[in-house]
Amino acid sequence: MENTKTAISVAENTENKKPGRTKLSRAYGKIQKGILAFHTMIIMWMLSSVTAFADGENPSGGGISDKGGDQFWQVVNFFATWIGRIGLVVGFVGAVMFALAIKNDDADAKTRGLMTLASGFVVFAVSMSLELFKNVT
Repeated sequence: MENTKTAISVAENTENKKPGRTKLSRAYGKIQKGILAFHTMIIMWMLSSVTAFADGENPSGGGISDKGGDQFWQVVNFFATWIGRIGLVVGFVGAVMFALAIKNDDADAKTRGLMTLASGFVVFAVSMSLELFKNVT
């Protein structure tokens, strides 16, 4: 009878098993870490609360000024206009890809062209639908 176990194989087998660590104790450790993370998030949330007051200084009289909101929507409209234009360009590129795929009778290229065409028009439609979000209170 020959001993086929070497010192390396015995060390590899004992390395994976930590004495005194059962499945239950490992699960308990994970639960403790989860509870600690949850409590840390709650404490950070409680410590980061800030009381803010808005001052309605309007040079034309009383009331609250909305200059910041107007400027915000000007910037949003600028970006939406250009993103819509880029969407139309992407749609045009998709139409050209689809036309070339029809010419070559290539099924994969037809699919890519139609997907590009559709995604360009979806980007255009979403960028032009900002009016839905303006008066949300």
